[in-house]
Amino acid sequence: MDGFGVGETHGILLREENETLASSGPLGWRSVFTSVQREQPFEDAYKALPDHLIILHLDGYVRVDRWLGISRESRMIAPGGVFMVPGGVDFRVRLNDPLTTAHFYIRHAVLAEVAQDLYKGDPDRLELLPRIGDVDPLIERLILSLRDEIQAPSAFGETLVDYTARLIGARLIRNHSANEAKVRLEVAAPSDLQRKIARVTEFVQSNLHRSIQLEDMAAVLDLSVSQLSALFRKGLGQPPHRFLLNLRVARARELLATGDLPIVEIALACGFSHQEHMTRMFRREIGVTPGAYRRSIG
Repeated sequence: MDGFGVGETHGILLREENETLASSGPLGWRSVFTSVQREQPFEDAYKALPDHLIILHLDGYVRVDRWLGISRESRMIAPGGVFMVPGGVDFRVRLNDPLTTAHFYIRHAVLAEVAQDLYKGDPDRLELLPRIGDVDPLIERLILSLRDEIQAPSAFGETLVDYTARLIGARLIRNHSANEAKVRLEVAAPSDLQRKIARVTEFVQSNLHRSIQLEDMAAVLDLSVSQLSALFRKGLGQPPHRFLLNLRVARARELLATGDLPIVEIALACGFSHQEHMTRMFRREIGVTPGAYRRSIG
């Protein structure tokens, strides 16, 4: 899956009067595209795209008019309200006042993967519903977390983004689709589950020094990312990205306790992007800095 760029969006973000404040384009995210911008009033029509759009209003109130075919709907949208356009839908929109927004696109392939993994029925027949002015607190929080990531990228950014994309996909299917989908209850037997987790653990420990994506971990078991996440929550009670961070911190503790490598070299050996990143994660998880930890056991 290639990086998701602004050229694959409807074109609202490319309007000359709009000011882009932050974008995931330069970060090369593959499963979603996210941007924050200041939009000026406009009216225009847009052709359908295969991927799905959510626009989160970051301020307001503003009036928005939307046309789907000959059907028109007009709403005064509050901060936190969303404007959703499913893939495959032509639309026309009029923004009547200046507005700061976060645009979120999720690839249809990611949504179909989530539907295949978690819900019964043919994912190709999944029908998302257009929304205008609705409030979904979970989707709002998740999109805001992506906004924070594009404004201050982290070393584990793409891993967290892929996980967040699938959470949003599951929410869309459950709360914003016309399908009466039901969650599959199939789980692996405990012994098989533990064997699978052991295989992923061995892979991660052998590759801690490099960047590891959720897709890399899932590929070890020939699973999708959503299946991997379900496996980890069932077997360990935590998502894969948390498991990965725990292993990095554990390896850092081991190296701090058993040798005299400089902390900057330990950070790189454990897969952190730099020493400051390791220090921040280490303090968050252990409660002290790596240097203080080394001194305490010296």
